[in-house]
Amino acid sequence: MTKPKNNIIVRELVNKYQANCDRITEIADACEKEQRERNEAENAEFEALTRENQILQMKMQAAAAEHLREHPNAIEEATRMIRENSAQGQRTEILLVRDMMMVSDVNNGGIVPLNVQEIMRPLQEGFILDKVGLPMPTGLAGDYVWPLYENVDAELAGEGVELTDKKINLNKLRATPERIGIAIPVTNQSLNQSQGILEMIVREIMPLALRRLLNKVICSTNKLNVSTKLTGPFVALKTKATTLSAVPTFKELNGMKAKMFETGIEGSNACWVMTKSMAAILEGTPINEKGIYVPMIQNGVLCGLPVYTSNEIRDTDGTEFIGLGDWRYQPMGLFGNIRFIVDPYSKARKDAVDFVLNADYATITVRPEAFALGKVAKA
Repeated sequence: MTKPKNNIIVRELVNKYQANCDRITEIADACEKEQRERNEAENAEFEALTRENQILQMKMQAAAAEHLREHPNAIEEATRMIRENSAQGQRTEILLVRDMMMVSDVNNGGIVPLNVQEIMRPLQEGFILDKVGLPMPTGLAGDYVWPLYENVDAELAGEGVELTDKKINLNKLRATPERIGIAIPVTNQSLNQSQGILEMIVREIMPLALRRLLNKVICSTNKLNVSTKLTGPFVALKTKATTLSAVPTFKELNGMKAKMFETGIEGSNACWVMTKSMAAILEGTPINEKGIYVPMIQNGVLCGLPVYTSNEIRDTDGTEFIGLGDWRYQPMGLFGNIRFIVDPYSKARKDAVDFVLNADYATITVRPEAFALGKVAKA
């Protein structure tokens, strides 16, 4: 197990970091409830908490690096801790903080720091942001705010001619983090007998489930839960979607792209979103009826932009949609920590252990004109 001294130090760092995150959330909740900006005192406290958390993160990373040097078999140590706790009916907490993961004994305070890159990398891979080369921010705190401003134009003027004053109307959009969660029960027999099942759950199954949920939020044309604000850019476009043929033509889709670019969107992080079946159809559909056969989708590219496939964009009644957008204008991120709880007693009657993940996630459409949606006609 971890040395007692290091154990205490890491536990204190984690507790302090979590307390700071909780306080930042309290400030943000108060501002949202009262529909106001932070006051001077709250700004000062927010900045102090943020600075302290940056220092705490560095200290935790240093402690994790030291532990991994001294304990090269840390994953086996963490696995043993989880299995022992489960056998004794005690909870284990797995806390993901930026570039590290802490496996914590909730009752006795034991803690094992691990490398978290194997968690966040599979979460990023296959996500729509990965397709267009944008990062998935994690460990965010406080307000997730983007300034908006109207475009202003320069002007030509002769020598000595006074320039006209230009006004910039500033506004702000704030994304409110909301909780997302996943629970996976595993029987005690599987937990005790199967080698690698813990690693598989933590490294593969849960990141995959989280990624699928986030993709569903972003790509769906419907709100997943009426009580939350977590929606992607296509929900607001559904009722005014562009009508497309049963097999969309190159002209129709290129027209969608042109219309989006007419608004001034650069498209540096743009891509299409469609179902896998629609992508297969367009891969076998030529751009022109005559001349050299050139399929509409070649090497995952349509009209010069990459194609991301997700069946989540298909409506519940089977209606096919094709979405287009510059995803730089749909920022999204995970706030605070990603929290796993290994709970051996909630499903004790079924002799099962619950692996529960909770995280706070936020996304918002900064520029609606950066997205377009086409509705495919029924065949």
